[in-house]
Amino acid sequence: MSSKIQTSKNIALTNKLIDYLVYGENVPNLPLNVSFVPFSKSDKVLNNANSELLKSLLKDKSPVAKAEEPKTSKGNWKIIPANF
Repeated sequence: MSSKIQTSKNIALTNKLIDYLVYGENVPNLPLNVSFVPFSKSDKVLNNANSELLKSLLKDKSPVAKAEEPKTSKGNWKIIPANF
């Protein structure tokens, strides 16, 4: 997957995550400056690319969380701390 396509898909997923966190008032207690790596409910190619992205971000020692898109529109995002 090209980084342009990966970035485009991640932006779309991140917008959904922001809606869930902010507008749904579902903000979990997280460290400052945490980075999220979104994972799709259905796009396995994107998820493989984002797994590599997650591994590279973990090397920076900044807080990183994996954000898994819910399987249904009524479900909750799963926020999984990766290194904190």
